[in-house]
Amino acid sequence: MTSRRFDGAEGLVAPLYFVALLLVATPSLDFITSVLPLRPGNIEWRFATVGLLSGFVLTPLLGIILAILTAAWAEHMKFQRIVAIVNAALTVVFAVVIVLFLLDIVQLRGVVQAEAKPAFEGAAFKAVLKHVSFVIATGWLALRGFQASRWSVQESRRAGAGAGAVIIGS
Repeated sequence: MTSRRFDGAEGLVAPLYFVALLLVATPSLDFITSVLPLRPGNIEWRFATVGLLSGFVLTPLLGIILAILTAAWAEHMKFQRIVAIVNAALTVVFAVVIVLFLLDIVQLRGVVQAEAKPAFEGAAFKAVLKHVSFVIATGWLALRGFQASRWSVQESRRAGAGAGAVIIGS
């Protein structure tokens, strides 16, 4: 059976997973330290925090994608399933964040001064657009991750190596 991977490339799997972890953890820690102390009861803090979060989600998403690609390449189906579950959870959490953020926008709209409304609405629109895009991406990755990590798919790949052979003759 011929491997899809390059000879000796197995040594790249651990460093690729480590880089994926760095792409997720570093911006996440930067974000968390940027919003401390937590003040969830303050509507202005919530708006600023969710707006700031929208600028931090792309790099962790790239880390998740790198982990998915590495798992697929290394044929780590269990880890691919774990990443799919994480993506599904992120999709649900960020969908809730979007709904709560929209409610905060509606509440704050009446408080914002007239000269600051265009900046407020622009910032709110960009944050919502980024978060919606993130939800679409993580949802799609979750769906495809579940499909790619099915046990039957993994077994059929192993068994399918010779299944397409054509026998000629009698």
